[in-house]
Amino acid sequence: MPNKTHTTAVVLIPPETVQPPIQAIRQIHDRNFRRWMPHITLLYPFAERRDFAAITAALAKAAQQVSPFSIRLTRFDAFKHRKSCTMFLVPEPEDEILELHNALMTHLPDYNDTARFAGGFHPHLSVGQFQHRSLQTEQQRLQTEWQPVQCEMEAISLIYRAPETEDRFVVAEQFPFQTRNQ
Repeated sequence: MPNKTHTTAVVLIPPETVQPPIQAIRQIHDRNFRRWMPHITLLYPFAERRDFAAITAALAKAAQQVSPFSIRLTRFDAFKHRKSCTMFLVPEPEDEILELHNALMTHLPDYNDTARFAGGFHPHLSVGQFQHRSLQTEQQRLQTEWQPVQCEMEAISLIYRAPETEDRFVVAEQFPFQTRNQ
């Protein structure tokens, strides 16, 4: 069994061109705003940084099993925890993300933490933490104000928390999806 750490992850990062409205919400509501870039988590916790060289071939192979795909971020949903809730944008359609996650599981089965939730792997882009009592009101308010975003996902990113950046996550490497046939 490999060593896993909460200081690394494999994620989908929306292009910077669509991040401003997401970041505007996260800046107010997400306690991890500075630590993480907007992302959809695929594998977390992940490999130690010292093990990246041994893992990159598997990440590249998994990425090459998927073509670039488009997602829309149109609606908010939430995970309810015991003491709080995490609100997120739902990436739709989710089938390509599920296909990508399955490819990653085929190549890296030891990193299955995101697949072990009761409902299985659930793609989401977190935007903040809320108290139970305010969740419905805040979700309705954000949904009313939200202008849907569409973007092309073209790669997975291997990220790590860098001490030299005040423990913010940075991209170590990106693995592009296969090129579409013209």
